Amino acid sequence: MKINVLILPHIESALAVKLTKLQKEYLIADGNITWVGGRGSGRTFVHCIRLALSKGEPLNIEYPEKFSDYGDGSTRYARGHYRSMFMDIWTKLNDYGFTVRKIKMK
Repeated sequence: MKINVLILPHIESALAVKLTKLQKEYLIADGNITWVGGRGSGRTFVHCIRLALSKGEPLNIEYPEKFSDYGDGSTRYARGHYRSMFMDIWTKLNDYGFTVRKIKMK
């Protein structure tokens, strides 16, 4: 799904959040912007949103290190924090009525 300014309020409603200006720009630009900020800046959060609303092959949720935003493929991070955040976001967007990317288990 191509995210635009008309979709952003629905994403915010689905997730019960208020996105920052940088997060909105990141989503609209398909992530093609330089992210300013480190830990706790919300980058993983919007990465999960963009991935959940993307098109493509089903994501194997048993191996999130293959698509997480942590560059070195860390299994501890991906199978813990990242998978939990992604599934929470995926579920809320799906329940709201968005067409989300398919996921699979193995």
